[in-house]
Amino acid sequence: MAKNYADIYANPTDSSSLEQAFYLKLESTPGTYAFPTGTDFLFTLGGGGLTYGQPLESSPHRSGRHNNNTIKKKKELSWNLTTYFNIDTAPGAPVFSEIDTAVRMLHKSMFGSETVSAGAVYSTATTPGIFFSMYEVGDKWSRAARGCFVDAATLNFPGDGEATAEWSGMGVESLLTGIGKSVTANAANTVTVAVGEGKRFKVGSPVMVIKANGTTRSTDTPSGTPRLVTAVVGDVVTVSGAALTDSDGSVALTPVYLCYYEPSGRTGIDSPITGLVGSVTITGLAEQCVRSMVIACTNSHEAVNYCYGEDSLGGSIFVPAGRFAAAVTMEMNLNHAIVGYFNDLQSFTAQNITLQLGDTAGRHLQVQLPRVIFSVPTFTLPDTGSIPISFEGIAYQTVLDAADELTLSYI
Repeated sequence: MAKNYADIYANPTDSSSLEQAFYLKLESTPGTYAFPTGTDFLFTLGGGGLTYGQPLESSPHRSGRHNNNTIKKKKELSWNLTTYFNIDTAPGAPVFSEIDTAVRMLHKSMFGSETVSAGAVYSTATTPGIFFSMYEVGDKWSRAARGCFVDAATLNFPGDGEATAEWSGMGVESLLTGIGKSVTANAANTVTVAVGEGKRFKVGSPVMVIKANGTTRSTDTPSGTPRLVTAVVGDVVTVSGAALTDSDGSVALTPVYLCYYEPSGRTGIDSPITGLVGSVTITGLAEQCVRSMVIACTNSHEAVNYCYGEDSLGGSIFVPAGRFAAAVTMEMNLNHAIVGYFNDLQSFTAQNITLQLGDTAGRHLQVQLPRVIFSVPTFTLPDTGSIPISFEGIAYQTVLDAADELTLSYI
């Protein structure tokens, strides 16, 4: 059912978190809004979102016992998302379209290198350097963020739950936008909304015009081509682009609605590969019951939040100034084979690990860690039951400049 913005505008209840949706779009110019279409939709789990603010502190000027003024600090934007591993398992050879466009972008922003000749393969062979716009859309509101990038990703493969990826990063700025109603013959580049509703719009935010039925988009703002707010004076909102020709709300019973931008026709791959089918192979160790495996990846980018004259991230937005690190935690039960494995680790022998998520007879995810060096673990005995041991280590490249410590292949 198409989203009806007129009904949302007329509904007096508070906003519902259930309506949260995300769209990600690659920016051709870093830090400049790109506009998503329906295929840029991203299936996510609850609990994620944008966190944006601008701290301030009381001025340290001497003013007696009373605070007199404030000093603003840099704007701060961070975000986090949790996703399942959604893979199109339709029969056929591996193709990059077996994962969504937005998912591909998250991987490329995190790991840097993408190869799509047969499936989609990601590694650290290339330094990350892309940026995207993120749209967190609700019912009565939307937050649009620009200059976003991934700084960390934690890949979780539990034996008693669903496999997930937790993504987090930063960005330049986020703008909160709502919905306003207009009964004016809007022309030129201005839209006049109802009294007090001009405050629902911020300069720079992407917007669209919706016709009286609440679903039809004005030809002034078709899906994929919103306008940007360039000025707000009272309840008169000025937008970018050509003069408006299809935004007249003055005819009786046919108002128009100025809304946050959201593309139409959202679509995505809703096929979670949860881990009920899969395997973990460790070279030289007989097959084991792996209770869980977690790969915590960090880029440790340097956020460029120190440019003079900028109130948020500026310059190149980030510098890839820190080492990429993939911390591996693998939990297994103590048994005959693990006793030998435990002792082998005391010589810090590198471990070659391959994880498969999904049926290898069809499209699936393969994670390769050819050289993991574990610390010697400690363990304690529970009162009853099996004895789990957590092996914790770091993934290393096989030789100098190989950049092969971690490879994710959707094949």
